[in-house]
Amino acid sequence: MSLGYTVLLFLLMITSLSTIILLSKLKEQNSEKEKEKEEEASDEVAAPTFSHPSGFYPENFTLKLSTEKKATIYYTVDASDPKTSNTSKEFIDDILIYDRSSEPNIYSVYGEDDNSPLSISRFQSYYKPPDYPVEKAMVIRAVAKNEKGNFSEVVCETYFVTDKDLNKHKNRTVISLVTDPDNLFSPDTGIYVTGNMFQEWKNSKDFVPYLIFGTDPRLKGNFYMKGSDWEREAHFTLFNKGKISVQQNLGIRIKGNYSRIVPQKSFNLYAKKKYGKTSIDTDILDDNYDIEGKLITSYKRLSLRGIYDDSRIRDLVGRGLFYTRENLTSLDTRVSVVFLNGEYWGAYLIQEKLTDDFIEKNYLIPSKTVSLLKDNEVEEGPEEELTKLKEFCNEYSKKDLADETVYKEVENYINVDSLIELCASEIYISNNDWPGKNDGEFRNTGDPIEGNQYSDGKWRFIIIDLDYAMNYSTVNIDRFNFVYNLKDSAEIISFFFDLLMNNTNFQNKFINVFCDYANEVCSPTKVNKVLEKCREDDVIEVLTDSQARWGRCPSKCTTTMYHQKLDGIENFFKDRAKYALQHMKDFLKLNGDLVNLTIKVIGKGKVQINSIIPDLNNDEWTGKYFTEVPITIKAIPDEGYAFKEWSGYDKPLKQNDEITLSESKTITVSFEETK
Repeated sequence: MSLGYTVLLFLLMITSLSTIILLSKLKEQNSEKEKEKEEEASDEVAAPTFSHPSGFYPENFTLKLSTEKKATIYYTVDASDPKTSNTSKEFIDDILIYDRSSEPNIYSVYGEDDNSPLSISRFQSYYKPPDYPVEKAMVIRAVAKNEKGNFSEVVCETYFVTDKDLNKHKNRTVISLVTDPDNLFSPDTGIYVTGNMFQEWKNSKDFVPYLIFGTDPRLKGNFYMKGSDWEREAHFTLFNKGKISVQQNLGIRIKGNYSRIVPQKSFNLYAKKKYGKTSIDTDILDDNYDIEGKLITSYKRLSLRGIYDDSRIRDLVGRGLFYTRENLTSLDTRVSVVFLNGEYWGAYLIQEKLTDDFIEKNYLIPSKTVSLLKDNEVEEGPEEELTKLKEFCNEYSKKDLADETVYKEVENYINVDSLIELCASEIYISNNDWPGKNDGEFRNTGDPIEGNQYSDGKWRFIIIDLDYAMNYSTVNIDRFNFVYNLKDSAEIISFFFDLLMNNTNFQNKFINVFCDYANEVCSPTKVNKVLEKCREDDVIEVLTDSQARWGRCPSKCTTTMYHQKLDGIENFFKDRAKYALQHMKDFLKLNGDLVNLTIKVIGKGKVQINSIIPDLNNDEWTGKYFTEVPITIKAIPDEGYAFKEWSGYDKPLKQNDEITLSESKTITVSFEETK
């Protein structure tokens, strides 16, 4: 055997031995990993299961809890965390589920006291908590613990036993919001109270007693705090007519500016991966459609707006009037009842939250390319978007908008139809809390999307809060001069309104849309339909009960109070047109007169006048418009019919055309059946 061959054989033997050793080590490592996985798996504890799901039950019953593995189950009935709470009990016997409403209040006992870190309000005439037991659901939170001391996830169910007063909630939209009490009422970490932070500020030289609005950075107090540091995990269950629509964990924060100081606080809801799901999937806003006509059934964020006083009913009515307006962005909403940690917390509006996700869901624009402003501040997107908008305002404040070239440049920057809609609606309903707040703007900063007019990059305008509108005491208030007299480029809406009124085309378009509001959008007939829906949908009873809960009635709360509020709104719209149209005529110094335009229809079809397709009564409709201002009309045949002709005007008209009135006029459109 040669030396070379011997060396080669020796090297092969060493290599084989190394391979064997390596494989052995890998096998040992894999074995250790498998063992670790088994140990980890053995540490996992299955969450308890409940014999009955959350819901409405006609009578008392016994609840059983169980878990798959050998473990001990602990539970609480006061919404506290069963892992840490001193009220946690070991599950041994079945739990009786019953109506707890007659038992003493636990969380409805907090009132207003500037000297206490547990005060839940400020400047509310020293709100006093109810001196009677409020209605209560039964909340069971449970956790399993194994022999090693490891816990499962905490699970939660909410039960309403409807053999007494809770029965009235069975056919309503009801929300159970459950979180550890310290998340709400701890002096250090509770988001619902003023806390120790406020007490320290109150006792310092920097304290400003009458500083209460939530936007001032000098404010100190737990419920003034914003951002993710003041977000708390909660369990959310949404019932629609007794059936579960949504049940999941999510994040909650206190919402609002001024409303943070009232005892019935509003919440923002956040679906996030760390809580389990990244969306709230529900069709509870069942009239909320995107621009393609598809029902929106998934939300990353929602808001719960407390209906602390009667102003919220105006917001509800206004949205009922405006939510279908193509060029006006508004938030969809629905009345609900909230139980917080099992205790009745009153009436709330479930509402879309104004975010980039809202724009994406409604207008199909990717959230990453959405720039969103609210109350002249950046809400979503880069800060320079607001800077650029203000620079544009400053630049064009020096230009002549009567020049059509200049007007076109502005028209390419903002959607003027959207601006007109916002200003016409807010002025017509005499909103006392606008402009400069309760409005917003959005635009797509990315490439235009084919077929999507809302993605063209122009700024569009948003109507937000109508709480202080439609009040009969302001029915004769001239809102035109109020908006015009702001004259501050920082107030974006006011600036553009003032600027663009110097252009005849814009002015004529505004005049006609404002008349559309008087003639159709806010006509007494349309308003009464919205008011009747409020009366029929149990809304009056829901709001009355809520006002009683929060002590907002000077004497005993009755449904009469809210019927009177609705009557006041009805009377506002009965009289508003005669004042508002005269205000516009005076403000714009119009020479023309208001005259009647009557449209008659022969055959099957509809007519669009400016921005409205009015409801016909016996194939006829009448509205008032100003002479000398061109009006657009469009004949829209029903399926199986075609446009034939217009008659009654001074000259022949095309299917889509423009008319100018010099006196009251009746014109007729004819449709003929197609073969």
